[in-house]
Amino acid sequence: MNLDTQQKDAVKTTSTRALVLAGAGSGKTRVLIERIAWLIETQKVSPTEIMAFSFTRKASGEIRERLKQRIGGKAHAVHMGTMHGLALDFIHRFGELIGLRPAHVTIYGDWEAGYLLADMAQEMFAKKPAIKAAKEALERYYQTGEEPKEEDTGCELFTVFLARCRENNALTYGALLIGLRLLIPALAKYLHIRHVLVDEIQDIDQLQWAIINEMVCAFNANLFTVGDIDQSIYEFRGAVPRYLVDHSEEFDIYKLETNYRSIPAIVEAANCLIDRNQGRITKTMRAIREAQSLSPEGVQVERNIQSEGIVALSTARCSTEASVAILSRKHALLAKIDRLLEEGGIPHAYIGKTTALTNSEPFRRFHAFLKLSVNPFDNFSMLLIRDIIGLSREGYGQIRLEAAQTGESHFQAFKGNKDFIQFQPICGGSLSECAEYVNLKYPDLSPESMTFIQNYIAGHPDDVPSYLDWLATFDAQDEIRGDESEGITLATIHAAKGLEWPVVIIAGCNEGIIPARPNDLDEIEGERRLMYVAMTRAMDHLILTVRPTESTDAVGRIHNSPESRFILELQGER
Repeated sequence: MNLDTQQKDAVKTTSTRALVLAGAGSGKTRVLIERIAWLIETQKVSPTEIMAFSFTRKASGEIRERLKQRIGGKAHAVHMGTMHGLALDFIHRFGELIGLRPAHVTIYGDWEAGYLLADMAQEMFAKKPAIKAAKEALERYYQTGEEPKEEDTGCELFTVFLARCRENNALTYGALLIGLRLLIPALAKYLHIRHVLVDEIQDIDQLQWAIINEMVCAFNANLFTVGDIDQSIYEFRGAVPRYLVDHSEEFDIYKLETNYRSIPAIVEAANCLIDRNQGRITKTMRAIREAQSLSPEGVQVERNIQSEGIVALSTARCSTEASVAILSRKHALLAKIDRLLEEGGIPHAYIGKTTALTNSEPFRRFHAFLKLSVNPFDNFSMLLIRDIIGLSREGYGQIRLEAAQTGESHFQAFKGNKDFIQFQPICGGSLSECAEYVNLKYPDLSPESMTFIQNYIAGHPDDVPSYLDWLATFDAQDEIRGDESEGITLATIHAAKGLEWPVVIIAGCNEGIIPARPNDLDEIEGERRLMYVAMTRAMDHLILTVRPTESTDAVGRIHNSPESRFILELQGER
């Protein structure tokens, strides 16, 4: 594979701690693949001695597939995946060392965790301040690993919540990384890792930094990180882009500054915008592609454009160019465009629409049956379906009492509803049989769940445990089918990260949307990075649409939404 000089220097570094600042469209995936290939082929490192973390499952799948094309079957021996995905794999292998039954462990998503916390708060007669404090403590715990102090408000609810999860042989999505951190001594004992590679390093949080540093220390391994501070857009989930700035002296830094994706006008506009940020390690992207004759200007601004106008712009462009993406800060804007496209019979894909389904109550309650078929100790899943199987609150209280007296789970103590009791042996591990049985007995619960599961089975093993593991780390980019090269794609800017299209339309370039209403310098810099990511998805043509700056609501109130300040900034104006 051909590499430019900067890429080659990064791939062949002998640094024990390297940071590759890879700008948008600079070939960072190529560098990661070539780095792994170079370690295996030239440095004679065993594939089993390499651990590579990616930010999304889609990215890890792409890296593995391209690595397989590059080095063959050896690619399968590399420990590769998202940090949460690898954490779950290791918990299945070594979970008994941290007090879990690894073959039966259940993972709770955000919706389930919130439901369980609310139920416990009701049991404990917890007041609103304690509930709020417990939620904040759990969020902080999953992002930093720090537990609240005993005297802190909400600490008791926090502690009981974690204990309840252990009782259910379950982990929340956030607690997967807590489990991974606890397992590091065991991993160092049973695995021989010499090289740790991390993609999208700018988007990891404080706990993930701790895990990486502790792994590197425990394994005595080299660290190779790839990312771009200018593309850090997950601070709302705990990402700490300032870490790289504050700790830059700990790394040997390599810069990838050639943009192979976008034409010069787009790259120059993006540079003008991001140069305003102060919290960054300076780099300047250079475009090497020439502008297409179809759109020599590259960047255009369309003002006073409502959703109908965006649909018209996208369909006009789609008729002459391969594909168009409509990106927005908010799902609300995309939902309206989605409806207009559907009404017009215009083919399109909406990335993120299915993710909303997976977080819905009916979907989660349907899947509680599947989780019980794998983990009969999951008392919370039993709670979720109590009313569905005809068990009153009083009756369930009796089940809880009997279970406590006998040492059984609530599922094991339940003796009513023959259909439900037969459910576990009927499933036998088959996802299709299990889902069809639930759908037959409770057809009104979640018909959409059956469609979702059938789509999964079309390309994956037909067993419940594998499916639940896959679902545990599901995100919006898993909705990408791979056939979006033609037509119109709708996505939030966050979901579009790492993707590219010939034409990108950014919807809602107004103050209050992008940027939102920042209160300080750090917030406006984060908003600017979000705009930068959106802009750099475009290859040939970038269209910035501005909604009407003045509007009147249903009761006659006038709302002002000025044009985004970023439009002036990307044009190089002060």
